[in-house]
Amino acid sequence: PPGAPTAGPGAAPTAGQAPGPARPPVAGPGARPGPPVVGAPSTPPAASAPAPGAEGLPALRQLAVTLKGQNHFQRLGLTEQTEGSAVKIAYFRLAKLYHPDTLPPGAPPELEKLQAEVFAYIGDAYRTLTDDKSRAAYLEELKSGGGGDGVDIHAILEAEELFQKSCILVKARKYPEAVKMLNDAIALNAEEPEFFAWRGYARFLAAPDKKAAQPEAFREIQAAIKRNERCAPAHYFLGVIAKLSGDVAGSLKHFKRTVELQPDHIDAMREVRMAAQKK
Repeated sequence: PPGAPTAGPGAAPTAGQAPGPARPPVAGPGARPGPPVVGAPSTPPAASAPAPGAEGLPALRQLAVTLKGQNHFQRLGLTEQTEGSAVKIAYFRLAKLYHPDTLPPGAPPELEKLQAEVFAYIGDAYRTLTDDKSRAAYLEELKSGGGGDGVDIHAILEAEELFQKSCILVKARKYPEAVKMLNDAIALNAEEPEFFAWRGYARFLAAPDKKAAQPEAFREIQAAIKRNERCAPAHYFLGVIAKLSGDVAGSLKHFKRTVELQPDHIDAMREVRMAAQKK
């Protein structure tokens, strides 16, 4: 976008730019092993592999520190003169890199917390700068010398922890407990669409009368999608609810959209494959 800084962690990534540092080169088949240590087994035990995503921790730590000291425009790699459409473009570029959904399975807890912190700064900047009134008020605050931060990172991280626990409860079919925990997460951070998507799904599964619960669940999950159209779990939940409600065509549409957004979504892939086999 015009006026975007050319360097710095807060800058929006350019097309084709890969996140994180490059992986170190791996020794080829012709590489010779080092000599065995005297008194030790000739074949030492293999070193345990690092946790998925651990190589990106140093860069993410630095990014979190940098974002904390920046204003909303800087966090998105923009200037105060940038048009509103460029704000959305910058946000979605950064969301592809730092949204919690992009974490690899088995990522270390520190990586989860750092990514949640980074995305909290990015999301707050996006919400402030895409609303005309809040943007105008924020510009005035900057002119008067205010930092304009206002992000409660502690509350956001606590909400993320509750959310992760609620997902486990849903998978364990403890739906009422999951709904209660999601209520607590939303009370701490009402700006995360995925919290609402999971709550709508958990409420539907907890309801004795699924037919009566379907409209409200659809409304809450679709409201989450309006706030973040790329929320893959929300599309999947709509697919499951549609399938349980007898809407086969509608469910397939949602499952296909889930796979488009998250190609490794195993459950959605299975649903699409099963539908193809029935034709």
